[in-house]
Amino acid sequence: MKAYSKFLDILEKIAFVFIALAVVTMMGVMMYQIIMRYAFSAANAWSEELTRYLFIYTVMLGAAIAVRRNSHLQIDVIIGRLNPRTKAIFTIITTIGGIIFLAFLMFYSFRLVEQGAGTKSAGLGVTMNIPYFAVPVGCALMILSSIEVLLKNIAALKSGEEVQY
Repeated sequence: MKAYSKFLDILEKIAFVFIALAVVTMMGVMMYQIIMRYAFSAANAWSEELTRYLFIYTVMLGAAIAVRRNSHLQIDVIIGRLNPRTKAIFTIITTIGGIIFLAFLMFYSFRLVEQGAGTKSAGLGVTMNIPYFAVPVGCALMILSSIEVLLKNIAALKSGEEVQY
């Protein structure tokens, strides 16, 4: 379990670096777009596309980090009142459901990536499988994170302790 968590720590650090660079790049590109549009009356399509694609990757990587830290959307009022055993059981059930959903999403997103290989974007001129690839990458990272959450909760269920994220 420790080796798996260390592996996910490395993936999370890489995701954080990518997200940080993507956000800085998005801000710079959007500032460029604003200056070009309003100061020089010369808008371009590539800047909006680049920002959109970076945003998609940022969301998918951020979702994987949120899953790992168990900070995704949930009803804390109800979950916070549960005892550690019930909370672990609830988390195990919802995590298994999430993994099943993500597996289906990843399977069908690979089909989308294949279909996007033949199409190019209007502004950047890149094949559409590059932005579409964000979905299977994000799903794979979320599944890996979910497995860690699942294993931690199973261990907590056996020991009777509460999981620390």
